[in-house]
Amino acid sequence: MKKASLLISVCLLIACIVPDVSAQVYEFGLDARLLTNFGEKNKYRKGEKVHIDGLLHDVIADKVTLHEGSFSAAPTDAYYAIIGNDTIELQRPDVTYFDFDCKSVDELWNAAIINTVIPVLIKKGTQTELRGELEQDALDYIYRVQQQGLELNDPYLESYIYSLVCKIAPTTLIDGRPFSINVLIQESPEMNAGMYPNGTLVINTGMLAALHTEDELVAILSHEIAHFVLDHSIQNINEAITRQKRAEFWTSMATAMTAAAEVAVASKSQYYIPGVATVGVALASTAIAQQVNARLGMEYNNEQELEADALAKQVLQKLGYNENGLATALNRVRNIMNKEREKTMYFASYTHPSLMKRISLSGRPYSNVDATFEKMVSFAVTSTARMKYLFRRFNQSLDYSTQNIENGVATSDDYILRACCLLNTKNDKASNTEVKQLILKAKELTPSNINLYRSDIIASLRLGDKQEALSLLQQYIEKMDGLMESSVKTMSQDIINSHYQYISSNKEWANNMICKLKGL
Repeated sequence: MKKASLLISVCLLIACIVPDVSAQVYEFGLDARLLTNFGEKNKYRKGEKVHIDGLLHDVIADKVTLHEGSFSAAPTDAYYAIIGNDTIELQRPDVTYFDFDCKSVDELWNAAIINTVIPVLIKKGTQTELRGELEQDALDYIYRVQQQGLELNDPYLESYIYSLVCKIAPTTLIDGRPFSINVLIQESPEMNAGMYPNGTLVINTGMLAALHTEDELVAILSHEIAHFVLDHSIQNINEAITRQKRAEFWTSMATAMTAAAEVAVASKSQYYIPGVATVGVALASTAIAQQVNARLGMEYNNEQELEADALAKQVLQKLGYNENGLATALNRVRNIMNKEREKTMYFASYTHPSLMKRISLSGRPYSNVDATFEKMVSFAVTSTARMKYLFRRFNQSLDYSTQNIENGVATSDDYILRACCLLNTKNDKASNTEVKQLILKAKELTPSNINLYRSDIIASLRLGDKQEALSLLQQYIEKMDGLMESSVKTMSQDIINSHYQYISSNKEWANNMICKLKGL
């Protein structure tokens, strides 16, 4: 009798399934031409033009399971197009219903979601648990980047990027996914950018330094936002065969992340020591980031890249930017890759011809630059110049530091870096005299910076001014003593040890140089 009663209850439940009262309605307007018959009894015919007033997203229980005398209903997502007084379910994931006529950026995103994302959600569901795990992984990584001190401290540039994101990003995601973009500028020479599953848009200083107009930056931002809107990362995770458990993954990252944090602290001190942070910064910006991107499904295939490229180009057009901005940005990155004979994470999974294909499909690259834009990103340029110098890319470091000097926005680091690069790439009276002039300008800005003295000493010796070199050597030794005292007060034991080794070696060099010069 109990079984019969239960069966009747189940049947009643199935018969009474209706959209939940909490269903979310997204109101918008989209004009479209139907690519197939649509609606009850094919009310709307293929080729007919319709106006979609909105989308209804509902979670309904359509699967009932009997187990040990009880039943449960599994929720599933349903999406309905609202056309006039009709609410018509989009229930065939293998069919593209609409050819949209988009007039704004928001309409572009809404159309892309309806045609590309919703069919996948109908098949897979929203996968709330997996998305929550991805968001937590993203937060874990971003927290570690910030703890390492690898976030560029430039509120002005950050605000500028936010202002561009406000133009580009959709108002909301009409498929029901939560959505809020926040920006993080990471200090790394890698020409890379990405939208993480929690909505964080991470862009490296190396990417910002490679760009020379606002059109190019808008193109890169639009491309990354397109990956996020199109839900590419969750699609890639679904296709992955295995996925390491969260605890195991982050335990494996812990040692490397801690080492990177230590060297980042050293690199930000006022007594910045060239070479100390090289290994750590490279590790943090490349190896760790690459593994995290793979875990978060952010290694996109060729089809996904082209899909995001196409949307980015349309965004440029709708916002009135140069539609060739994306082709130009990609071409600038390609030129730097060729010049430095190295690959970048941004194109890690691609062969050279495929990058050329992306450029050709995105438009025609231009060569002009915008000095106002270059000034806006100048701190990112300085950061990239500093790291290029650490990696012994002297010509590239020289180019970046020179850009800031010529634009009238140079920091002390820019003057020092140009001076050091000139010493490593040239040796004539004109270049050595310029080094002295650059050091003088840097001293006016940050007289306590110890990097000033070695370059000043070398330039004086190259110009044959022995007395000037002796005086600078004595000042250098005094600065070294001050550096050791500062290190003991503010830094960890590991950093103190590396500083002590550096100070001992260079004090010995300075004292020996004094003896040498006095004997000449």
